[in-house]
Amino acid sequence: MATFVLVHGAWHGGWCWAETANMLRGFGHDVHCPTLTGLGERSHLLSADVTSDTHVTDISNVLKWWELTDVILVGHSYGGLVITGVASQVPERLRALVYLDAFVPEQSNEAIFAKANPARMAAFQKQIDAGAIGLDADDAIHTWTDDPGKLHWLRGLITPHPRGTFQSGVTLTGREAEVPHRHYILAARNTTSAFNGEYARVSDRDGWTTDTIDSLHDAMVEDPDDLARKLDAYAGGLEGP
Repeated sequence: MATFVLVHGAWHGGWCWAETANMLRGFGHDVHCPTLTGLGERSHLLSADVTSDTHVTDISNVLKWWELTDVILVGHSYGGLVITGVASQVPERLRALVYLDAFVPEQSNEAIFAKANPARMAAFQKQIDAGAIGLDADDAIHTWTDDPGKLHWLRGLITPHPRGTFQSGVTLTGREAEVPHRHYILAARNTTSAFNGEYARVSDRDGWTTDTIDSLHDAMVEDPDDLARKLDAYAGGLEGP
């Protein structure tokens, strides 16, 4: 049995992992799906003070108060910043990091779209300049799924994302390198995204393994069963000699 902590991406909440988490539990794993401050059922906590480091504290506190160790920490999309920040703070609690179509930050406090998509950040900046504390999802929502029913479901549950998390990145200490295993799962049908570059950048590095899933960006919504099987198989591989 492995312990998974699943970290959602921008505009989402822990709710997006429900089907994947249930299947992982069926395989015998312990699974936690926390929601980050200012989002989902915690959207009432949205404020201008919420940053990516706030979200790192959210997850670090889950590890602390649930007394979790040897954790496989999974981050989707924006959640890649969060899990890297957590690894930078408490690497001793982690066994592996899994990036699901996610950002892999390497520079402390670098804004999420500073290099990946400055034009997109400029559009978000217009919302910020107009006084928005939470940023509305943009047209990239159409890369999440091409199933009309699932897209309608997502639109009904997503919430504005804290602006501060897009204005600066996470604080990195260098201790994230202490986590022994790293894995990247690319959503193969999300062909025009920045995540293809992230996948390519880490795929030939020591300590990394890679995989793909036949999905658009929201693999946990598009194909939760296949994602759960891939995570189960990855956990099984970590238990080998």
